[in-house]
Amino acid sequence: MTEPARALSETEPGTPLYGDVESWVDGYFAPMFLHRVTGSTRTRWCTRWWDHAEAIARLTLLWNTWEAARWEPAAKPGWWLDLDHHLPILLSADGPFRNCRQPDDHRPAKHEPAQQPPTDAAPDDWWWNA
Repeated sequence: MTEPARALSETEPGTPLYGDVESWVDGYFAPMFLHRVTGSTRTRWCTRWWDHAEAIARLTLLWNTWEAARWEPAAKPGWWLDLDHHLPILLSADGPFRNCRQPDDHRPAKHEPAQQPPTDAAPDDWWWNA
């Protein structure tokens, strides 16, 4: 487990406890919320979460709002609502880790980040510019 950037008692108001999203995932998120993932067929987690753009975006949002809620008690209920929204999406069997799996007795681990789907450019006159 990664230690917080500084001890709680040593931080000045507004200073992040964790220096980056990876430290927050290792030091807070994983121990607090991933205890039910191991061996579950309903939830997915990838140890290489940092190789999944959607996971980075959702976890960074949760980390930033968690850090802000540390200093603003009124924001804590809102952070839990955000978590309750993002956690099922993040860990769902159809979420960003849907093509990854943890090793088990019969199969090795698998890591497969999502591929960006192709997109077509909009016609030149499609977007209205003021």
